[in-house]
Amino acid sequence: MAKYDWKQLEKEYILGDYKSISAFLREKGISRNKTTNAQTKEWNIKKHQKDIKKTSKTIEKVTEKEAEREAEKIANIKSIANDLALNIEKANKQLETYIVKNKKKIKKVKYDYKVSKPSEEEITENEEIEITEGIIDRQGLKMLTSALKDLNEIIGDDKETNKETLDKLDEVLKGLGGVV
Repeated sequence: MAKYDWKQLEKEYILGDYKSISAFLREKGISRNKTTNAQTKEWNIKKHQKDIKKTSKTIEKVTEKEAEREAEKIANIKSIANDLALNIEKANKQLETYIVKNKKKIKKVKYDYKVSKPSEEEITENEEIEITEGIIDRQGLKMLTSALKDLNEIIGDDKETNKETLDKLDEVLKGLGGVV
């Protein structure tokens, strides 16, 4: 009777892709008897436990990767929301600022009376840009309010405080005669 390294055989069976202990033993040329049955008694249980552990780890890693992707998306959205908030703040400071363009066009024509048509033409254009203060731009205020509402939905932090701020903005708009 041959002596076998049952621990090594057990490890090989558990880590391999064998359908059954019988198939494994047949492949190794080991006949089934009382000793073989006693040595291989719990191999199927251990193989099953290994498969459960493997499946569990796979699910855990997939879940981790998905959570990382989701966290990255949320971080990107928050970053965009922060940029939007900064731009809204800039726009808010400019609600009373207007750009006025003054264009002046001068056309000089030298007329040749001998041939009865212009002989020379000179056009001078002058454009001046001036920044002035004026009344609050209602349409701009409405757009900012809308942007703030959208930002509030994206971030969704302290909903009660944000709602109060937006309600105050709506009141200001109504007071200016704008329709919300």
